[in-house]
Amino acid sequence: MNERPGALLALIGPDIVVKSRRTRTRFIAQLEHNVRDALSRAGSTFALRRLGTRFLVETAAVDAAASVLSHVFGLAAICPVDAVCRADPGEIALVGGRVFAEAVRGRRFAVRAKRLTPEPFTSRDVEVALGAALAPLAKVDLDAPEVTVRVELVGDTAFLSRERLAGAGGLPAGVQGKVLALISGGFDSPVAAWRMLRRGAEVHFLHCSLAGRAQERLAVQVVKLLCELWAHGTRPRLYLVDFAPLVEELKRRTARPYWQLVLKVLFYRAASALARIERADMVVTGEALGQVSSQTLANLATLDRFAEVPVLRPLAGFDKAEIVAEARRIGTAPLSERVPELCGLSGAKPAIAARVGQLEAELAKLEPEMLARALDSRRTLDVMALKAEDLREPYLFVDRFGEGEVVIDCRTPAEYRRWHVPGAVNIPADELMERWRSLDRDKRYVLYCTFGTRTPLVAELMQQAGFDAYAFRGGIAAVERAVEAEWRRAFGET
Repeated sequence: MNERPGALLALIGPDIVVKSRRTRTRFIAQLEHNVRDALSRAGSTFALRRLGTRFLVETAAVDAAASVLSHVFGLAAICPVDAVCRADPGEIALVGGRVFAEAVRGRRFAVRAKRLTPEPFTSRDVEVALGAALAPLAKVDLDAPEVTVRVELVGDTAFLSRERLAGAGGLPAGVQGKVLALISGGFDSPVAAWRMLRRGAEVHFLHCSLAGRAQERLAVQVVKLLCELWAHGTRPRLYLVDFAPLVEELKRRTARPYWQLVLKVLFYRAASALARIERADMVVTGEALGQVSSQTLANLATLDRFAEVPVLRPLAGFDKAEIVAEARRIGTAPLSERVPELCGLSGAKPAIAARVGQLEAELAKLEPEMLARALDSRRTLDVMALKAEDLREPYLFVDRFGEGEVVIDCRTPAEYRRWHVPGAVNIPADELMERWRSLDRDKRYVLYCTFGTRTPLVAELMQQAGFDAYAFRGGIAAVERAVEAEWRRAFGET
């Protein structure tokens, strides 16, 4: 029996479990790859085993592993394990009664047991035995419990847990083929890409830059964050194409009511060309029906005639408020808020029901080779290989802590409790993204996080708003070295 096992169970989602044996085997293999990739990229030391429709992850960093796995598509739930014992109702009652006594004391509780393999007793037997052990301390409530104690029975082993984190659901990224997502960095396109990742697609990206490198950098940051959080198990590529010369050309040569639609056709053609290079099956956009003039049903039908690769619009039926809410939920909203709306080129009376012939006539006014030249000059980024220094200018970073600074630890509370810079305050990165505007503008701030990739995003936001804010260069290992070096200097050691 082990009451502090350093393990968690990750439950495979029902969308996978119900597949045919052949498909299920392939999906679970991809899911296992994605889980290993997510944990490895997070720097976790772990052992992974599959137990039927569960993965058992053994690691000393349970909280960090659970947080990472909650972003892996294909997992229904993550349960940190509180105790492991022999699969026997009596022993389960003994161990569970001791482990969960304080958690249920004076509260309404329920016991839920599930068997993954045949046993000489039923799940109900386990629920009754453990419930009886806990009943003197609390009230049983099977309909609306305040605390739910869970028992997973696998072979001769029982895993006992109380906390159950929601998984990302969906299908493992990479099982449904490739798509190429047009990405501006605003609210819509990252959410559309996220929805395709959640349904098992391997997503690559195309950003058509309309306003130079500064705006392009914002889009790169959004893609990096999206992939770092959600694209586990894949190696997304981001194509960067300079569209500024094409925009100037179409403004000079084409009729104003058609500017936006001509630009969209060029986007579609660029995406189709790169989709063929990527061997992607479809192009994905963040278009929503009726959101702007170019996205009327008539215009979208016309635009589809110019796409050489099928176009998917995962957000077609979404309201803007729904898209923004989902962007906040998946973590891209704080960056997308900074991205200016640069796609709208039309002035008064834009075309809302353009015909194919009208667009063909406008496109004929453009120099045919301009798009080809832009594509030939494209740059390709390996998103997962991007480092913090690739995303930010050197003035954002510091390598040591100074007097009078407010040091903010942007890791999870559990990581903060294990170790932090003396005097640092804990504000997790997602929370700080929402709260930084309320901080004292007269103070100097230094932020650090686990890998050194998220705090530069916040530091840049704060600098642009007039804060004296910096990100510590590198991740937590660099922070620890710096603190040790300061300590040695303070005490005259070399």
